[in-house]
Amino acid sequence: MSSLLYYALPALSSYVMLSIFFLRRPRLLHTPWVSAFCPRLGAHRGGSGERLENTMEAMENAVAQRADLLELDCQLTRDGVVVVSHDKSLSRQSGVNRDVGSLDFEELPLYKEELEVYFSPGERVGCQRRAEPAGVGSQPQPPALFSPLGPTPSPRACSPPPQQSFSDPSSHNPSGHFAHGSDRHMVRLEDVFRSFPRMPISVEVKEQNEELIRKIAGLVRHYERDEITIWASEKSSVMKKCKAANPEMPTAFTISRGFWVLLLYYLGLLPFISIPERFLISFLPTIINRWYFGALMKSQILKWPSAWGPPAS
Repeated sequence: MSSLLYYALPALSSYVMLSIFFLRRPRLLHTPWVSAFCPRLGAHRGGSGERLENTMEAMENAVAQRADLLELDCQLTRDGVVVVSHDKSLSRQSGVNRDVGSLDFEELPLYKEELEVYFSPGERVGCQRRAEPAGVGSQPQPPALFSPLGPTPSPRACSPPPQQSFSDPSSHNPSGHFAHGSDRHMVRLEDVFRSFPRMPISVEVKEQNEELIRKIAGLVRHYERDEITIWASEKSSVMKKCKAANPEMPTAFTISRGFWVLLLYYLGLLPFISIPERFLISFLPTIINRWYFGALMKSQILKWPSAWGPPAS
């Protein structure tokens, strides 16, 4: 046993020192990759925190507020049009119990007049403002990084959210954050490329729809956006097909690849592994803490008073 430790401990110490050394100096082992853009402010779902998600109005508003990346999700209609839509089903977005793929593009319904925006409890945004004197409220505010959060309008501009009673847990809305807008039309990805020719865009594909992937890749090539359009997907199997359809486009980490890199880091192997992904798109830690853990705590708080029953008269 002592002879094993005699050789193992120096070897392990050398490995740890080498790992730390190359982790701090990655260019000694890997050729640095120069990105065509470096996004700092991303508009989630095209800027869903202030206008109706994935509409042209939301994207124009996000760009006006200095967002330098549009994060979009795409679906395919029955007649083969690539549209910008987060959900496969139209139920949440439009109140129609149909899938995007079951309708032609011209048959797609309008978005609802207001859409709930997750990760931001207790606010309403994007309401029609009253007329204000010139110069009042004209300073743009940046949207949040890879999240739907954005500037909040003044209290007098929007109707307050309904009052909720702790004695009625069924009335609790874990978000309470709604976006409004005058534009309620779903848009084609091609129209987005035309309207924002040099704007970096992340295109997320949620399912293994080879026709959708092929058409997105073709549109990116047609509009010469290979360097500024990111493939994004949660699933590695979908990402594999995306990379095969257009390998010139940079890719973002999938969920499994993100955990794999994290494992390599803790094992000390990360400095010795080449990473093909160029972008990591994730919710901010504050969003995760506030939404997932905050909503859980609120739901428990709301349940307790109802269990106590009405106050004694």
